[in-house]
Amino acid sequence: MDDLITLGRTLRDQAEPGFFETETHRILKERFTDLGFSVQEFDGIPGFITSSDGKRENKSVALLADMDGLPTGEGGSYQHSCGHHLQMTALYGTARHLRDSAPSVLSRIAFIAASAEEYVDFDRRETLRRNGRVRHFSGKQELIERGMFEPFRRIVATHAAQLGDSRTVSSVLRMNGFQVLRFRFQGTSAHAGAHPHLGKNAQNAASLFLQACAFLREEFPEDRHIRIHPVLRLKADQAVNFIPDLAVVESYVRAVDPQTVRDVAKKLRRAAEGCARAIILGVETEQIPGYAPFAADRTLHDLLRSTAAAEGVEFIEEEFSAASSDVGDVSQIKPAVIVGLPGTNAKFHSPEFRVMDEQAAYVFPAEFLSRFLARVAALP
Repeated sequence: MDDLITLGRTLRDQAEPGFFETETHRILKERFTDLGFSVQEFDGIPGFITSSDGKRENKSVALLADMDGLPTGEGGSYQHSCGHHLQMTALYGTARHLRDSAPSVLSRIAFIAASAEEYVDFDRRETLRRNGRVRHFSGKQELIERGMFEPFRRIVATHAAQLGDSRTVSSVLRMNGFQVLRFRFQGTSAHAGAHPHLGKNAQNAASLFLQACAFLREEFPEDRHIRIHPVLRLKADQAVNFIPDLAVVESYVRAVDPQTVRDVAKKLRRAAEGCARAIILGVETEQIPGYAPFAADRTLHDLLRSTAAAEGVEFIEEEFSAASSDVGDVSQIKPAVIVGLPGTNAKFHSPEFRVMDEQAAYVFPAEFLSRFLARVAALP
């Protein structure tokens, strides 16, 4: 299985932005083609559905992997700081393991490589949407729109998880949904030294709004798992001796259910308007749909637990995660489960994210998922 470790390293070093994973797509497609699988590529975006018989129909289950990396903030580079290279390696490794150990099972299983799980790079994705290449900012939302999940009875996704032992898997029962809010504070520029009184400082209004966000947090009930994390941005060419005439605050609003997301978004809009009035300038609010909350299918969750027990693998049940994924949207239309994978330091969305145990990260998942998928495929 050393070649799975080689593949994992190759994909790790090939991190690309969502909807632009062209080299990642090529590497994975080549691997599945070499297995003798038929690959159905998605129109206009990277990613594909593949199966041993070339069909999507009559498939009991699809195994799903994300392809995109995250921006590092350094010169437009990207890094797999959320472990998507583990998912892709597991996707291929599981298919190969089943081909060698249980080929009869493969006729009931499909494998999906999907773009753009991370909800970032909005300007780049908006350009794609204006050009008609996509209708959604998320890969799985786009595939749902195109009907790509319709033939499958169940969906199994994977993700790197915070697991101590090398032979451990997990399953999260619920995850937050979210919405994106952008607040554009519009002021008036002026010379910051000679005539600051002639300007209206948009940054001041935005900074005041950040304080309002901090004060609002104590109103959030714990059982709603509300998260907001606003970021302030100025124009790229903002000079120190100019009063900032534009400041943008962007935030997710996360919560366990859509109504709570809407309620919190309303509070933030009111706070932004009040802060703008206090500095006597204007604010515009843009709301962008995010992801639906994730809910694990109990049958798949319990089957994962029993498979782990049968294989002598530790199983961890995670009641709730405040993070979000577009697997949440998939879980609204198909029974789904997310299998947590071991082998990393779990420093997600950080430049310090690392694979600590390559055997656990790249080899073990293929072996375990092969056995789990065989049991899922046998469900009525």
